[in-house]
Amino acid sequence: MAVVYDAFAPFYDIEYGHKEDDLPFYADLADTYGDPILEIGVGTARVSIELALKGHQVWGVDHSVRMLELARRKIRVQRDTVRKRIRLVQADMRRFDLAMTFNLCIIPFRTFLHNLTPKQQISTLKSIYNHLTDDGILALDLFVPLHQVLGKSHWRVSIPPEELNSPDKGITITADIRHDPAGQLLIVQNIYHQPKQKPRRASMRYRYVFRYEMELLLNLAGFKVLSCTGGFSGEPYDFHSGMMCFVAKKQLNSI
Repeated sequence: MAVVYDAFAPFYDIEYGHKEDDLPFYADLADTYGDPILEIGVGTARVSIELALKGHQVWGVDHSVRMLELARRKIRVQRDTVRKRIRLVQADMRRFDLAMTFNLCIIPFRTFLHNLTPKQQISTLKSIYNHLTDDGILALDLFVPLHQVLGKSHWRVSIPPEELNSPDKGITITADIRHDPAGQLLIVQNIYHQPKQKPRRASMRYRYVFRYEMELLLNLAGFKVLSCTGGFSGEPYDFHSGMMCFVAKKQLNSI
């Protein structure tokens, strides 16, 4: 799996640093199931820092060295008690070994969709299974593959500065998106336009999944699905919300 986020790292917090809608969802899970917590795709530690501020012990795994460098910078400016609650590890989510187990594993912000084949999907879920306590919990959120979007083969989205986290920098983003329906793939190329500088480009792929496809993957990897909701506030899943939030429990003797 290519380390796609190395190229996105300089712009990631500008694009997503102000995202907060998922924080109460993962904080409530942390409060319910307790420490230690494993975050897959920790990125620049947006979620992990929030959990640590609330007193939780978090291990964050990410494949991108550059994203982890940014995470460490953000963690260093936190007070000492918060810094000590976060540990970062550079590793591939499909295969990692932390030599410990966790009560809760979270995969925020559709990170799971960077697994591009069924083999990668199952490998990631089994790696997580092996790192959970006997009654450990896995939670993740994904986007719903809406038919009005997937009916397209190619489209472009422009994001103006006022919709970004640092509008004063004058950066705009153009996202060029291509759809491969046979592979269930979205190929995204972001172009970052900066004042008086050459545009920068970064590309990634998502393999989208449907609700019951995800439930089957979880079952095959040894999990029992406890809930699938249509948002971070527990709304019933209805497809048109555009979101799927899964909570699943490890089942013993299942893999």
